[in-house]
Amino acid sequence: MNLRERAAADAQAILSDTGGAGTEFFLSFKGVEHRLAGSFGDIGYLFNVTTGEAIEGRTIEAVFSLALLPGGVEPKRGWGFKCNDLRGNPVKLFVIKFEPDRTIGVGRIKLAVELQ
Repeated sequence: MNLRERAAADAQAILSDTGGAGTEFFLSFKGVEHRLAGSFGDIGYLFNVTTGEAIEGRTIEAVFSLALLPGGVEPKRGWGFKCNDLRGNPVKLFVIKFEPDRTIGVGRIKLAVELQ
């Protein structure tokens, strides 16, 4: 097994383990939900790389194993995203962008807050 294959296997194991580093969440479109496991993060401030000053804003992303998606399904802009925060409160977001890394079988989605 080469280094890339080992990295892919490690990523799959880490992201899929909801008892460890992974978190359960759901992607939905037109009433169809896909249960996934991965890593979810919400950063409350962005930084200006030139000045180092904090800028108001949020960057919210989730990373998951592409193997958990049904064949041929790829999240698109506008898809729903549901999960629970660390306190167990439900969080509703929506997909802005999907970035697959097929080299190691991982997908990353950028998310935005769902306004109600």
